[in-house]
Amino acid sequence: MSSSRSVAVTGGLGNLGTKLMLHLARTSPCTRLVGLDVRAPSSEQLKALQDAAAQNTTGSAPAIELLECDLTDLHDRRWRDALQRVQAVVHFAALNPYPDASWDDAAVSIDMTLNVALAAAESPAVERFVFATSNHVMGRYKDNPLAATVGPGTLTPESPLGVGTVWAETDPPLDATAYSTTKMVGERICRVLGTHSSGSTTFVSARIGWCQPGANRPETLDATGDPGIQIGGAETHPDPEGYRRAENWFRLMWLSNRDFVHLFDRAINADAGAWPAPAIVVNGMSDNTGMAWSLDEARRYLGYQPSDDVNAGGQ
Repeated sequence: MSSSRSVAVTGGLGNLGTKLMLHLARTSPCTRLVGLDVRAPSSEQLKALQDAAAQNTTGSAPAIELLECDLTDLHDRRWRDALQRVQAVVHFAALNPYPDASWDDAAVSIDMTLNVALAAAESPAVERFVFATSNHVMGRYKDNPLAATVGPGTLTPESPLGVGTVWAETDPPLDATAYSTTKMVGERICRVLGTHSSGSTTFVSARIGWCQPGANRPETLDATGDPGIQIGGAETHPDPEGYRRAENWFRLMWLSNRDFVHLFDRAINADAGAWPAPAIVVNGMSDNTGMAWSLDEARRYLGYQPSDDVNAGGQ
């Protein structure tokens, strides 16, 4: 895989999409960077990316495109044509990108993933498809009985699925099963398409941890795993022990901003020659001491080298 490549990012104006596009604009030898989003870009968003590209550390400023489009429409030429001129696609887009998504939200998000992944596999240009899946595919490991089956570093991408985190600590309890199902289905789509492509398009599904909007500091993590959910602190909670258990679970899946962009940079560019299959799944968290998540596969197959640890303060 050449490191000098053109990349399309769906959900390019969202939290994760913006962070990755700014990183690629500043540091990657990309020739073209295309952001795809259902929202029209503002002049400020375009200028921020152009300014980042002008400061590119490789001396090769990528051409920047921000396209308003509808990924639910398989016949929308705006995004389909974009996939004919890029070598890599990173898919973040979802109707509701948070764990409180409804089943109706989930159905639309699955449609988008299927449309984009199919189009990428059919494009003669696309060599790599990176799907932003989620830790919530394994969310049932937060609580017993599954919690009792894992220790530090033992929760791997090959562990039995535990789809859908449940927040018993909230009132009423919240359930991320609908959101998590979109991610599990997306992983399976990538697996099937990778097999059928015989390696002409390779797929990475990265089960990312908690990467908060903005500065994404360890101090702002709590027991919810979702910036839109507020449940107070352990001192005022009716189940302080349950709150602290949930807080520890979500803190230990923290993914710092610099580890996030490094992970996806590697997912875009890593050589697939030593992969066990054309489609792989990896965990994507920072190197958080004591977490259940295994980073062995991300290190081995992508060359991921996380820098931060939530217990050391992170960056």
